[in-house]
Amino acid sequence: MRKDFYVFRHGETELNKQKRWQGSGMDYDLNENGVKQAQGLIEKLKDKGLEKIYSSPLKRAKHTAEVVAEALKIPVEIRADLRECFYGDAEGRLISDLQEEVPEIVNNWNKPEYFDIRFKNGESKKEALNRVLKELIKVTSEDFQTAGIAIHGGTMAAMLNYWSYDFDKLANCAVFHLVYKNDTWKIEGSIF
Repeated sequence: MRKDFYVFRHGETELNKQKRWQGSGMDYDLNENGVKQAQGLIEKLKDKGLEKIYSSPLKRAKHTAEVVAEALKIPVEIRADLRECFYGDAEGRLISDLQEEVPEIVNNWNKPEYFDIRFKNGESKKEALNRVLKELIKVTSEDFQTAGIAIHGGTMAAMLNYWSYDFDKLANCAVFHLVYKNDTWKIEGSIF
């Protein structure tokens, strides 16, 4: 059995624009630029054969998923466990302030060897990743061949780290192709 997933990050929010750390405790919708970015995703995904999109319940991911789904005439299913990591005391804070206060967390968040890091009172990268992967395993038993996954930068980065995929930064609406076959996950191609 093979399942293809196109995992994509949501479009820009005002907190992204302000360079604030945004987790599952901050439920902001897309800004005007974020809507344009979501519309740009349609072109990236239109020939991929998506049958449905599974989305985080947070407004920014859900709105991005809905823009794509409406254009492709496919359904969106909300899955609570696809939400972004909860960053505790870092939620909504300026990244530059966090950089000064807790550089050991900010500088290492996207590095594969740091799965157990967390901000004070927050979820660890590993806890968020395990939650998302458990949800992806659940959906592999559903009736589809190819689906989209509307997700967030932090959890998307954790997934890429888990599969040892080297990357610099994940832009809003970045996409990667994830394949599940014979109980094994594999990233195909590059981030686009």
